[in-house]
Amino acid sequence: MELYLSRLYLNHRSRAVMKDVSDPRMLHRTISGCFPAIEGQEDRPQHERETPRSAFNILHRLERRRDGFVLYVQSTAQPDWSLLTPGYANRIDLKPINGAYSNIANGTRLVFRLAANPTKRAGKKDEGQEKFRDEKRRRIDIRDDEGRIRWLERKGADCGFSLCRVTARNDVAAVDAIPRPAVRFRHDTGRVTLGSAIFDGVLEVTDADAFRSALAKGIGTGKAYGFGLISVAPAR
Repeated sequence: MELYLSRLYLNHRSRAVMKDVSDPRMLHRTISGCFPAIEGQEDRPQHERETPRSAFNILHRLERRRDGFVLYVQSTAQPDWSLLTPGYANRIDLKPINGAYSNIANGTRLVFRLAANPTKRAGKKDEGQEKFRDEKRRRIDIRDDEGRIRWLERKGADCGFSLCRVTARNDVAAVDAIPRPAVRFRHDTGRVTLGSAIFDGVLEVTDADAFRSALAKGIGTGKAYGFGLISVAPAR
């Protein structure tokens, strides 16, 4: 399976960029528009149609840096960034990464970064209204660091890795630890709020095949809105 990683240094003077970074749905739409159209779905209901995100395993993470925004996009198809609005990015790097990931083996230690939307099913002790919806416990954000790290430990058990060292921060930006508000945007069904955390640390691979699958498919929920992409590099 081919896997590509793009790094876009966004032009913060671009109106299109500033519109996208303030609205996760718009950013998702802009990214999806740079991938091949999915043909043969005209007769299918809208809710049953495959999206570019699911068809090409598109994952992304937006990082706010002191000098602007950097957008990371990973996918199983090569994007055509020439379709972006002119002046959208000051620089774009694109490279295949499946070769490097194929060398990952059990016992490999990697430095990682993951922007995620840690959630759990609401329990009796959790506060908040509409805890139960249609007799099913709704998902709520995990807001404490200890709970978030336990969430990541559970994900690691399913995704073929264990944690050696990790910190969890509220911000989805990369450079500092200044807390940021939850991700909020309007959806067809109403206003949506997604809690966010960024994890930095060191992991050890325990099941290479499961871990490579998690690298390609992402971890957790909210993948269309900038969550789930795990970036790794050799631990030194």
